Amino acid sequence: MPAFVYKGLNADGATVEGRISASDRIDAQRQLEAQTIAPFELRESRATDRVYARRKARPRDRQRFMRQLAVLLRAGTPLLSAFEVMESEEPCRDLAQSASAVRRDLRSGARLSGALRSHLGAGFPEYAPRLVELGETTGDLPKAFNDIASQMEAELKSATEVRNALAYPSFLAVAGLVAVTFIFLFVVPRFAALLGEDRSDLPAFSRWVIETGVFLRAHLMQTGAVAAGLVVAVILGSRNPGLRGAVEQALMSAPVIGRFLKASETARWARICGTALSGGAPLLDALSLAEAAVRSNRRRQGLIEARRAIRSGDALDEALKRFGEFDAMTINLIKTGRISASLDEMLLFVAETHEAEAQSLAKQLTSLAEPIAIAFIAIVVGVIVVSLVMAMTSLYDVAL
Repeated sequence: MPAFVYKGLNADGATVEGRISASDRIDAQRQLEAQTIAPFELRESRATDRVYARRKARPRDRQRFMRQLAVLLRAGTPLLSAFEVMESEEPCRDLAQSASAVRRDLRSGARLSGALRSHLGAGFPEYAPRLVELGETTGDLPKAFNDIASQMEAELKSATEVRNALAYPSFLAVAGLVAVTFIFLFVVPRFAALLGEDRSDLPAFSRWVIETGVFLRAHLMQTGAVAAGLVVAVILGSRNPGLRGAVEQALMSAPVIGRFLKASETARWARICGTALSGGAPLLDALSLAEAAVRSNRRRQGLIEARRAIRSGDALDEALKRFGEFDAMTINLIKTGRISASLDEMLLFVAETHEAEAQSLAKQLTSLAEPIAIAFIAIVVGVIVVSLVMAMTSLYDVAL
């Protein structure tokens, strides 16, 4: 339904303005008259008239977008009308533009899954268009959008828990870095001034700390430039898929964080695969869809090999046991689901089990990260203080 922008006078004679949805200009005038508004300017809304709350969508906005589409379709709203509502009511500009582009493709006769694949953008998961394609095949689009929203919500919840768990340790690490920088730039140079130019008689360790502080203070601009360069390098490296994958693969070998990453990936894989199967997807298609959600290159390659073995006639649990790097409990649950013809339900149960394990491990990470951060700061500051005390003691001995 088109939107109209108006300016007019209300019953009190005050000037008011706003937007109103109406079938045509006459309908818009009737609605305004019913609200006792006398319009002196009324025109159809243009894209430039819209004021958005945000230009870029956040992960929470994308999840809400899918959930609202599921609700509209479940309520019986026609597909074109649902995307028209999303276009007119969406507070994020890029999501509103995506809804407009999808609606335009639908009116041209394109399939919904293809339109979503073309216009959803990089922020949406790869499985979204594939699940919609399954919904088109089975005729249950509301369930497809609901499954997408549920999966995105689970991933968002997991990421939020990790951020919350690491927020305080990260604050401690930053505060410690600031404290150490302050000591090196302001405290250590003052001690150097007290000790004089000749520091050859100082212990080697104390001399190294003091010379470092003096050097950093004397080359403050260069030090800042190097620090800024390191920050930029870290940011760029985090955006590099290959480097990020290598780091994640290395972290998977760590004692606690490795178990957390594996549990999270297993939960994500099992939920997407189980959701696809419950939506009517064939097993091989469901496995292919779930593979895209696995971030570890080595594990993804193992899942691809397992899918090839299944295509050759191997049982699902046997192929996953050989190539999938799953624990014995997960393999047994999948085997039980295959034998009882309830594989989709069992995979969703596997997902819930590993999500609970990931939450427990996230709490362990929090309990470990805090003392490690505190101990690291205390050790660094203590080393600096001990080196300065050793320098002063050495100077005192020389004076005797």
